[in-house]
Amino acid sequence: MQQTVTITQKSTNRIFILLFKVQNRLVANLSVVKREILFIYTLFFATSIIFISIFNKYALHLKINRLHSSFFDVFFKYFTFLGDGAIFGVLAVVFLFIKRKMFYVFVVSGVLTLLITHLFKKILFKGILRPAAALNDESLHLVDGVKMAMLNSFPSGHTTTAFAIFTILCLYFAKCKSQYLWVSLAIVAGLSRVYLSQHFLIDIFFGSFIGIIIGITSMSIFCKANRVS
Repeated sequence: MQQTVTITQKSTNRIFILLFKVQNRLVANLSVVKREILFIYTLFFATSIIFISIFNKYALHLKINRLHSSFFDVFFKYFTFLGDGAIFGVLAVVFLFIKRKMFYVFVVSGVLTLLITHLFKKILFKGILRPAAALNDESLHLVDGVKMAMLNSFPSGHTTTAFAIFTILCLYFAKCKSQYLWVSLAIVAGLSRVYLSQHFLIDIFFGSFIGIIIGITSMSIFCKANRVS
């Protein structure tokens, strides 16, 4: 009995030590993010909040949908693949041969993204209509060759994926100006989902927030950003 209590106590102590390490890494990781990166995302965050507060999501989507061109049709049609879950697998394989810890970061981040988006889209907010189904408007501009999803709109899984991936890359390249590239790619990948009428703005807004949390958490479990950049 005493031996069992001792084993349990040791296990508990290990858990607390692990959590303490993760907390320290989390603080360290947040501290290396450039102020300009925080400003760029804050600008996206604040702008989204303003538009979401002023307009209902249907009216807002129709206004955004009018801002289309043949160039952006092609651009966003392919750019949106940066939010594909397969990117987790590609980066995990790449980093497997570069830095083993980063392999685990991308695997954990991919699993967390899958589980959390499934929880939101298929359980908590199951059945919420996407723009093409909710608006059913002949004036809605749709891009040729893009297969339209109709259900489970909230939040945007592509946006969550993009922000999780590019948050990790921002932290990995903490001492490099490429941070500006990563945050820009994440935002544009999110906006592509609205342009293609796969999601409303509110979907990508929350997706971006969830993705950042997943990315920082996954990185903090294994690495300090300032040690791997």
